[in-house]
Amino acid sequence: MIEARSTRLRGVLAPVVTPFHTNLDVNVVEFVLHCKWLLENGAGLAIFGTNSEANSLSVAERIRLTNTLLEAGLPASSMMPGTGTSSLVDTVLLTRHAVDAGAAGVLMVPPFFYKNISDDGLFAYYAEVIERVGDARLSLYLYNIPALSGVPITLELIERLIKRYPGTIAGVKDSSGDWGNTKAMIDVFALDGLDIFPASEALLSAALPLGAAGCIRRPN
Repeated sequence: MIEARSTRLRGVLAPVVTPFHTNLDVNVVEFVLHCKWLLENGAGLAIFGTNSEANSLSVAERIRLTNTLLEAGLPASSMMPGTGTSSLVDTVLLTRHAVDAGAAGVLMVPPFFYKNISDDGLFAYYAEVIERVGDARLSLYLYNIPALSGVPITLELIERLIKRYPGTIAGVKDSSGDWGNTKAMIDVFALDGLDIFPASEALLSAALPLGAAGCIRRPN
């Protein structure tokens, strides 16, 4: 069962599939029904992640779909929208909208078009987003998915961000596919309050006793 404790999500979050019509418009009705079904079955809503075709959606579509869920009565406290893009301005806009809507957190992939970005560059990107959003309510979850982004989030980067923004950096979704990397994140950061979410429920039995917050499950 998903929990929201002081706006921090724990448990199983589903990377919500975004359904489309044959003309490639989002099927809004099915999207809402699917999100309701997930909530009824105890999952939180990681909308606009990789499995959600987030990078196929415009900023306007993401905002409209979030608003539609809220208008349908789904609680913002159950949502962790993906807000990361390769555009700083778009990322700030999506993140600010999620915070204003009352989302429990945002899941933010690093800028992913250019590869071999240094930790200094990534730190500057995340810091700029946080500063521009400028809201103490922001809970930012870093999204580490190097196989697709080509931009890994290192333990050193996480440590730097936590030190600068201890009340804002809330956790990490680790989709590295490397249990050793996930375990290192839990070992180093979980006791300090960082919520580590492996990307598969297959790791829960190993991760939860070490202090993981749950998982953001990718489909098998």
